[in-house]
Amino acid sequence: MPWWVSLYVAFMAISLPFGVLMLRRMQQDYLHPVGGLVSTLLSIAFVTSYWLPDLVPFRGISTVLLFLFVIFWDLYSLRLLKEKLPDMFDLPEQEQTELDSGSLLMGLALMLPAYIFGVLVCLRSIG
Repeated sequence: MPWWVSLYVAFMAISLPFGVLMLRRMQQDYLHPVGGLVSTLLSIAFVTSYWLPDLVPFRGISTVLLFLFVIFWDLYSLRLLKEKLPDMFDLPEQEQTELDSGSLLMGLALMLPAYIFGVLVCLRSIG
């Protein structure tokens, strides 16, 4: 596994507690933090599986279903952040619109490598 992939996986693992706590604080339940935890762990597994397929062996159509869960959950979480984050920090209207576009692009850019590796793992597992 290249060093930059190891760094990316480490970044995802380090950011995991922050994301789980943020979801818990926003929604005040256990479903959302558990969903975020599962989604992030699956994203890490997809990245790891691409480089070390014997360590994390994804096989069959269930891999695609897991990947679809990751995509769905991340989009749902971004929508949730877009709605709840400005209220949590009492941001003015101008900063809310800047936060909306910036957070969406930043979230997608940070997850793009995991999505690319997820697609590659899905193609390998069903092919």
